[in-house]
Amino acid sequence: MQEQKNNQPGITKKLLDFFQKFIDFPSAIAGAVIMGVIVGAINFGHGWWPAATAAMKQAAYTFLFGGMMIKLLYVLAGKIPGKTISVIFSALIVTIITVALVYAVHSMKGTPMPMESTLPTAILAPFGFSFLAYRRKSKIS
Repeated sequence: MQEQKNNQPGITKKLLDFFQKFIDFPSAIAGAVIMGVIVGAINFGHGWWPAATAAMKQAAYTFLFGGMMIKLLYVLAGKIPGKTISVIFSALIVTIITVALVYAVHSMKGTPMPMESTLPTAILAPFGFSFLAYRRKSKIS
């Protein structure tokens, strides 16, 4: 194995550092697994392939865009003054964007039950985003 010259990080490290500016990886991974399993179970009555397609779409969306929405949530929570108002508005804004995007993803061909597949996000997102916004605002206040 060849050593890095001048103690500079490798390309993998550089890419990871770049993407960490835009995606909260721990939250993205946890959300992708949880939401992918839920959406797969919702669509399982239509067969394993449609359920797997819906689950993979949800997991991919949650990982990529969910991770970015959490970063947006952190920015909004930090910019909006007042703890209570900040938590409410940052969570509300990010929830509306997330639910709309999830419905759009599931409305594309491949998800047998797009409305039902969006429902878990619509139910869980406000609570999850509120918790994360509160935690973030508490850290910076």
